[in-house]
Amino acid sequence: MERLVELGLTQSEARTYLALLQQPEATGYELANAAGLQRANAYAALKSLTDKGFATQSGDTPARFVAASPEQALGQIKRRTQRRVDSLVADLAHLAEPSARTTFHTLQGTEAIIQRVAALVDGARDRVAVCCWSEDLDWLAAPLRAASASGCQVVVNVFGDSDLDVGEVFQHEDPDRTVGGHLLLVAIDHRVALVSTLEHQPSAIQTDQPALSRVVEKLIRQEAYLAAIFERHHDLLTESFGPHLVELRSRLLPADQADELVSIVGFGADDFTDL
Repeated sequence: MERLVELGLTQSEARTYLALLQQPEATGYELANAAGLQRANAYAALKSLTDKGFATQSGDTPARFVAASPEQALGQIKRRTQRRVDSLVADLAHLAEPSARTTFHTLQGTEAIIQRVAALVDGARDRVAVCCWSEDLDWLAAPLRAASASGCQVVVNVFGDSDLDVGEVFQHEDPDRTVGGHLLLVAIDHRVALVSTLEHQPSAIQTDQPALSRVVEKLIRQEAYLAAIFERHHDLLTESFGPHLVELRSRLLPADQADELVSIVGFGADDFTDL
């Protein structure tokens, strides 16, 4: 109970949650007795626990309550705290002298990357720009909506089908028609950038080094330019450079990725012997 209180629950909430874990589908009256609380205090604690995601309430009469699992309930606190800490670190670093502010952070593992990106987006003041795959929006859409609601400009390059309804969204080809793997690029407030790969051994680097942040921001903008231009002039570009710009891209990609692109688009190697 003391450790739950340290994580932000009140004494009454902690008592009630512990009682609820031991008595699934209990009524408020039963939980008041089990927790040693007055009935009014128990019901107030149950309402608060439900609002915080620690419990759910049935529609029965009398209502019965079920505890969220510790993994689910405490996982929310862990993710929320991580986002707040990351955001505070970024804000405090912004107060430092420019010469002392440049930082590089490396991250390993998908969950660590997801938590850091969500924290960066949550902490944005003016602008969020990303390049992502459509599957990333399963967890990224909510932070992007929150950033837009707070007044941030949101720019999203998405590879694959998406019904994202926030910010300026630029649609690109499906991930299975891309080469180079599953990359996620994020630029925040023209100041902080994160570049990650989310396959094989997921890893990322975050920096506020000005030159590198500008490069990432520029790359995200150019992806948006390309998507807008391709949408407007699709037939002309396909006639000039082949489907998915394969002729142009094959000349500039590393040899192994050029071969992969050709196989994806559906052309044989003989078509590109002059490249």
